Amino acid sequence: MIPTDWHPVHRPEDGEHVGYLVPDGSPDLVVPTTLVGTALGPAQERATATAHLRSHGLAALDRRWWCRLPAPLTDGTDAGQPAEEWAWSAVVLVEASPTGCRVRLEWGEPAELRAQARLPVPVGDLLLTDPPA
Repeated sequence: MIPTDWHPVHRPEDGEHVGYLVPDGSPDLVVPTTLVGTALGPAQERATATAHLRSHGLAALDRRWWCRLPAPLTDGTDAGQPAEEWAWSAVVLVEASPTGCRVRLEWGEPAELRAQARLPVPVGDLLLTDPPA
């Protein structure tokens, strides 16, 4: 669940929700944050962070992500508490909301490509932008 001190940002032209401004502890700076709760840049002034989210917030979600998932992946898997033996897999986001998100494998067998796993939002370290070392 999105923390109550995260401020939602919408595009003025269509009202689309594009991310959040997250307090960083200083009175003048916020962190632009995607719909799934990943930072989209360093702490910055509110106006700059808002503009950055409006221009890049949704596009930042359309990429390869990494998530620990079981093999084979079955539809509806709760990936919020991955088992130790689950491997990091390349995934794409299917849906994001303030209460959770869903991912699917980027590659796989046809049945696995239809299967989706659920994650909480904010995702924390459950969803990475770079492959783990």
